[in-house]
Amino acid sequence: MPRLRPNLIPPLEHGERIIYWLVAVSLMVGALVYLGYTLVYVAKLYLETRYTDGTLALLNGSLLTLMLAQVVYTTLTFLETGVLQIEPVLIVGIIASVRRILVITATLSTASPAPAPAAFQETMVELGVLGAITLVLAVAIFLIRGRRLKEQPCKETVS
Repeated sequence: MPRLRPNLIPPLEHGERIIYWLVAVSLMVGALVYLGYTLVYVAKLYLETRYTDGTLALLNGSLLTLMLAQVVYTTLTFLETGVLQIEPVLIVGIIASVRRILVITATLSTASPAPAPAAFQETMVELGVLGAITLVLAVAIFLIRGRRLKEQPCKETVS
């Protein structure tokens, strides 16, 4: 049995790469289809002179498409290097948080009638948590980039 295990590793690694490629292609197709759907839907809303709804739908759809594209990028980078990079994942988290903040604030600003005090308070707490998450993710990216800069060897110029 021990001899069989090393022989199984290459086919399993090949299968893993196929899965990553299929996921990347599926996400890219999904992102393109969703972006197309968003553009058609937004055009329909604009033609109905529902500009606020159209702009909100455009913002929401565009940011979701960017999130999908970032996941595709992360997957392709992993396939090229064999190393999972955390920074693109953190960027997806920031985009998701900002997307939700924008949707909440846009929905709240167009709400008629105004939400009940309890609902408004819950919304404010959610916005605070999302803001804190965004800040923590941004600090994490800052720390990762700073660490990467320290690890790079200094380039000396020759005169």
